Amino acid sequence: MNCRLIALLGICFWVGSPTNAQVEWMQSAKLYLVSEGREASLPELVATLEGVDVVFFGEEHNDSIAHRMQHALYAKMLEAYGSVTLSMEMFERDAQLVLDEYLQGHITEAKLKEEGKAWRNYADYAPLVELAKGSGQRVLAANVPTRYANLVARRGLADLEALPKEARRWMVRLPIDTQRPAYQRKFDEAMGGHGHGMGPSVFHAQLLRDATMAESIWLSYRKDRKTPILHINGRFHSDSRLGTVEELYHLTKKPNVFTISCFPSDDFKDPDWASYASLADLIILTDPAIFE
Repeated sequence: MNCRLIALLGICFWVGSPTNAQVEWMQSAKLYLVSEGREASLPELVATLEGVDVVFFGEEHNDSIAHRMQHALYAKMLEAYGSVTLSMEMFERDAQLVLDEYLQGHITEAKLKEEGKAWRNYADYAPLVELAKGSGQRVLAANVPTRYANLVARRGLADLEALPKEARRWMVRLPIDTQRPAYQRKFDEAMGGHGHGMGPSVFHAQLLRDATMAESIWLSYRKDRKTPILHINGRFHSDSRLGTVEELYHLTKKPNVFTISCFPSDDFKDPDWASYASLADLIILTDPAIFE
């Protein structure tokens, strides 16, 4: 197993002034503002987000430092802006009611995890949800149900049209524009060059996820344009402003979007920032030694 995929246990998340332990983990991350060509602090990042409507935080799902950084960023955004909607790839649209019931204190975390179909590493995201719950914030179950993405991967987009009408509420409005050449090239490369050989359906399933998350964000923004949105997803969905970001732009160009790409890097001690500049507005490198 790749050592980077081993999540650290016993993580303590924080709000407020950093303790020695918090300073220690923060030393395992470096932030770089691409537009200014310099490294930055978390408070400087939050100041940069003034006037931003949607923040995309792209992570590698088992990067424990990324999860701490997300929580720290969310806490600082709440402190600065008062209200911030949290949007999550990790929950599917048909779990929104369950998620709302948990946020309102009606059901237990065990039931949220069971009936909300929480990811197996939900413990990594629980502090974000708890922070939202404790501060009365909305949390969007943004993603398409896996069963529909699986259907598209197996049988194609056309099969979505045959689903019952009530199923349509859990996905982006059809039809989906599948002409995304840059994203498809990236997808094919991620599949080891075999993506094209798999046929279009696997890529279309990916687009269904992206387009549904984008629509979830757009619907929230359209309803409340004063409250910024922090969207958490795997960085493949938002790097280079492709995937979910591109789908949001196809829905509307009104929101001011800021993107973050966070990942472990072997050049952590002496980063080649220029090589990462095309990925996002802010690059966060985490120390791969943490996973060794």
